[in-house]
Amino acid sequence: MSGNQAEEQLSEVEQKYRTLVEQIPGVIYISPINTTAKVAYISPQLQQLLGIAPEDWNPGFLNSWSDYTHPDDRDRLWQAVNTTIATGEPLSVEYRMIRGDGKTIWVRNQANLVLCADGQTQLLQGLVFDISELKQAEAVLQESEARSRAILEDQTELIARGLPDGTVTFVNEAFCRFFGLKREEIIAQHYEPVVFEEDRERVFSLVNSISLENPVISIENRAIACEGVRWTQWIIRGIFDDEGTIVELQSVGRDITHHKRVEQALSENEQKFRAIFNQTIQFMGLLQPNGIVLEANQTALDFAGINREEVVGKPFWEAKWWTISLNTQEQLKTAIAAAANGESIRYEVDLLGRDHQAITIDFSLRPILDETGRINLLISEGRDITEYQTALHERHKAEEGLRSSQDFLQKVANTVPHILYLFDLLQGTSVYLNEKSVTILGYSPEEFCHADPQWLINCFHPDDQYLCYNLPSRFVNLSDNEVLSTEYRFRHKNGEWRWLNTREVVFARDPNGTPTQILGSVEDISTRKQAEGMLRQQAEGERLITEVTQQIRQSLNLEEVLNTTVNSIRQCLGSDSVAIYQLESDGSGNLAAASVGDGYPQRLEQTMHPFSIEQDFSHYYQGLPTVLHDIQESDFSADVFELLQLYQVKAAMVVPILNGEHLWGLLIVHQCGAPRYWQAFEVNLLQQLASQVAIAIHQSVLYQQVQAANKELHRLATLDGLTQIANRRRFDQYLEAEWQRLKREQLSLSLILFDVDFFKLYNDTYGHLAGDDCLRQLASALKNIVKRPADLVARYGGEEFAVILPNTEIQGASYVAQTIRQIVRDLAIPHTQSRVCDRVTVSLGVVSIVPNCEISPPDLINAADKALYLAKQQGRDRVHAVCVVIPS
Repeated sequence: MSGNQAEEQLSEVEQKYRTLVEQIPGVIYISPINTTAKVAYISPQLQQLLGIAPEDWNPGFLNSWSDYTHPDDRDRLWQAVNTTIATGEPLSVEYRMIRGDGKTIWVRNQANLVLCADGQTQLLQGLVFDISELKQAEAVLQESEARSRAILEDQTELIARGLPDGTVTFVNEAFCRFFGLKREEIIAQHYEPVVFEEDRERVFSLVNSISLENPVISIENRAIACEGVRWTQWIIRGIFDDEGTIVELQSVGRDITHHKRVEQALSENEQKFRAIFNQTIQFMGLLQPNGIVLEANQTALDFAGINREEVVGKPFWEAKWWTISLNTQEQLKTAIAAAANGESIRYEVDLLGRDHQAITIDFSLRPILDETGRINLLISEGRDITEYQTALHERHKAEEGLRSSQDFLQKVANTVPHILYLFDLLQGTSVYLNEKSVTILGYSPEEFCHADPQWLINCFHPDDQYLCYNLPSRFVNLSDNEVLSTEYRFRHKNGEWRWLNTREVVFARDPNGTPTQILGSVEDISTRKQAEGMLRQQAEGERLITEVTQQIRQSLNLEEVLNTTVNSIRQCLGSDSVAIYQLESDGSGNLAAASVGDGYPQRLEQTMHPFSIEQDFSHYYQGLPTVLHDIQESDFSADVFELLQLYQVKAAMVVPILNGEHLWGLLIVHQCGAPRYWQAFEVNLLQQLASQVAIAIHQSVLYQQVQAANKELHRLATLDGLTQIANRRRFDQYLEAEWQRLKREQLSLSLILFDVDFFKLYNDTYGHLAGDDCLRQLASALKNIVKRPADLVARYGGEEFAVILPNTEIQGASYVAQTIRQIVRDLAIPHTQSRVCDRVTVSLGVVSIVPNCEISPPDLINAADKALYLAKQQGRDRVHAVCVVIPS
């Protein structure tokens, strides 16, 4: 192999390593640790990681690196570095760093301790890469790319147009600035002078090669710029006319001098980068897009226990890295295919290592693009994260156990019927409460824990606030497990005072044994305290309530119930007056009952009562009373206060009377001689009696509703549904009743029975709906004829009707019957199939009798039926009257 071939091959290999090193996602560094020689190296990625240019970096790497390390993490970093120096073990440490722009990021530093060729100098060779949140890194990268794009587009792009012969026709300002020429010095001139002499022939040849088949070319050449000779890259596009003749050249160029210098620097340091590549802790490899391995670093080879020849030149999934299953092979093939299509792949895979132990590899693949955007290489990266995964699993397991334990304790705490709390004596506030604080006192645990100590003191009753002063002293002499029990009053969130019983023990002490935290439970004993006070007053109250309740329940007369109530209350309480004021739906009201003592100055016969003038009755709807010990201390409006003075009221109690959710009225007790402090049992007594009044009101309303319902049911039971006149049942009842009455009085009783002539033919002709309508018209006509209160019109059955006429003899009954016959004819209801007339007609039978013991109502009905039969026999549409005479 000739020297040139060897150099070309070496250059090709170095180019691969250089490409690989440039793609490593982190800062590669070499730092001497036992000499001051300036043999340090740091890769250009420093600019991306910390925002600092490599040329501005202090050669004393570790000292300079420490300056950018977060102050809280410097000691830990140095301790890890010193451990690596002392033991020779690889360095692997995670810590925070502060970028040049002040932003804090997390990095991972992985390095090895190596010796230089002199055998004396120790070097720390390693890789530092950003492990901040992916989204934050993406955002920073996007901003960086946007800034870079803006710089390239606005400042470095050189744009020019010219003729095919090389004459320049247009240049932009960036072109002028770059070459240090004025626009008039360039326009209409050939571009040859700005091209470096040694590159002119190549440039002219490439430009002349532009054709329809090859319309765009890319050239890298040196140019004579204002700053001297610079490397430039040009994209030149030919513009053609309709005949395919080139008419113009358009060029876009940029300064790539820095890029060329970097390439030169990378070439000079290729051997150094190769060493770094092989010494990095990551498993790294370079692949062709089809998965053939081009290179693998020494770390990967050593970890797998194989040599380079066993890997290079073979498909990645067939190399004997570790024990790889068929499923894993397919997974690798799929990942490589996806990376070859431009995707970045990362996943975790479980394998069997050389010792047949399961290991977990964090594996990634990224595509590498050439200058034309084509994917020509794939870079693979792997890390053994077995220990990390194991630790993470154990951590998650421990966290889950802790959460389960905390959830269990929280559920237990929330199921107990008392408030549980932890109070910090040093801070003077609670640090924990269970959710019972809401149920018992109305305050959430957060309101207590975030409360100001003075607010907590103000929640205690003024007579009990001494318990809050010098609080730690109450527990100084309290031994462990000894319980301190205290009863006191505390303001509920709704403003009420609640009696509480607290049982407290010392939960934590400082090193001197002084209590610092108290664990306590709080029980609401308000009910018990109220019961104790009420027991002494219960007998009289129960006696009165029993008496009034009995009187209320013995009567359905609401007026009587209300009067009994006000009289009993006034006598029991010894008040000047008791009144029940009923409220109307429109806001007005009236006095429903009153009991006034002797000498009471005013009568309660006003349209409006002072306590009904309030606009907001919300507390009354909630069943809450108004208790005024001294009206001089109230905040009533001027109108209400004036009325109270008119009544000379000095104190009062007002209790709402609620009928369900409806505010029916107010039960009001007045004291006129002097202010009076009403006792709790008196308020309670009044509320209970108001409840009994509400029951009485409800009973009275129900009684009235039942009466009305019975009346309506009776009406419906005796009414014919079709014609809305009396039905057969009502006819039988009324006939029996009038028979008995007239039998006693020996007065005449007449009965008319009639039906529609040929009604079956009417239904067959016009249909049953028309037949129903015909019967309704007849019934309506009957009600207009028979109007005496004692007379009854009834539907006897089918198309047959009956009329009961008490106190009516045969002549009067016959007249009524003739009137009915004529009125029906006058209705002019068509009946084409009738054999009597072309309209609807009726036949009527009339009987009259003075009831006696010899015959019965059915006999009267039979006689009327016979008379109707004779009317039909005589030709229909007529009246046949019979006066029934009882033989002596």
